[in-house]
Amino acid sequence: MINKINNQSEQRLIDERTSSPYMEDKDSEFVRILDALKKYGPRNLSLIAMLTGLPKETVRYKVKKQLKEMGFTIKTIPHYYRMGLSIFFGTISFTRNGAKFAQDILDWIGLNSYLSYYGKIAFSNKYLVMLSPPTKWASEFIDMFEELAMRDIIAEYEFKEAVEVGYPHVSYRLFDFKKCEWRLDNNLDHDTDTITLQRISQREAANYVVDSLDLAIIAELRIDAFKPLTDIAAQYGRDPRLLRYHFQEHIVRKGLIAGYLLAWYPKGDRSPDIARWWISFGPRSEKELSKLRKMISSSPFCKFYQVAEDGSFIAYMIVDRQFMGAINNLSKKLEEDGIFGDPVLEEDGKSFAITKELFTNAAGWLKPPNIPIINIINNYAKK
Repeated sequence: MINKINNQSEQRLIDERTSSPYMEDKDSEFVRILDALKKYGPRNLSLIAMLTGLPKETVRYKVKKQLKEMGFTIKTIPHYYRMGLSIFFGTISFTRNGAKFAQDILDWIGLNSYLSYYGKIAFSNKYLVMLSPPTKWASEFIDMFEELAMRDIIAEYEFKEAVEVGYPHVSYRLFDFKKCEWRLDNNLDHDTDTITLQRISQREAANYVVDSLDLAIIAELRIDAFKPLTDIAAQYGRDPRLLRYHFQEHIVRKGLIAGYLLAWYPKGDRSPDIARWWISFGPRSEKELSKLRKMISSSPFCKFYQVAEDGSFIAYMIVDRQFMGAINNLSKKLEEDGIFGDPVLEEDGKSFAITKELFTNAAGWLKPPNIPIINIINNYAKK
């Protein structure tokens, strides 16, 4: 995080803290900390302590122990568009033959190419799939799925390019820090801060220069937003001063990290005690999209949403048993506005890190490799 911040912004945050109506509430300490983390990230807890008026050790304890135990996490959100990547979402349905090794194929693409997420749709042979291929290779990457269709492995596939991706910060003001429960009886129609990524033109993309060291730093912070740069430097055998330079001048200054997302996973994002589901909406007008953004984002179980060029909208939800009331609340509000979506329950899913091995300083992002389909089938047969 940049150590020198704008003095006016700093003073404004301090003034908001001291004049806030929830100042007398002891639990407001958590809110003040989360407000500061949302704005400045977790890289400098001394700064968070100064802005909140709390001792540094108190901040460290609350952030790294208490908030973590309550289920709050901080996630680094890379700006994929500024890194020369595109974003697609869609569905793949496998043939009866292909369904046998569908996950093996998707796992290979996720580990060795540009697939970022897949989730099996319950009670079907369909998968929801998120792709993040380099813009210059996007069409060739999509063509790989046509080859799988020709081999009688995929029955159908459909992808739409996302022109906007939103990551709403969890609505922590609805959280009761004493009971560790959500106050879901409150009206969900409140403003929620969202980290928003929007597709950029090729001309604009030329302003953002990415190299392999930038990608290494971003990939590590994606896994652990608190990881010290000195640890990353040791891991890659590089000078810590060089990493600090790349972080400040390339990543922060050029916005290769879009922000640090406050999220809530009470038992981890792959816990069997939570339900993972998607809700999709067909093409909508900008007026309806504006309502969807607000209503979907205001719900504490929304993790992200994507908007396609034709106005289609899809949101990803992780639902704890506490959230059933919020589901009913959201459904009622959408119904009142005449907006109806198609909910999809995810049976199983997996996310993948940016495949930084497919980038070189000389050539940039590399062409996606061909899927070794015969090897995958043979390996499956040996299981």
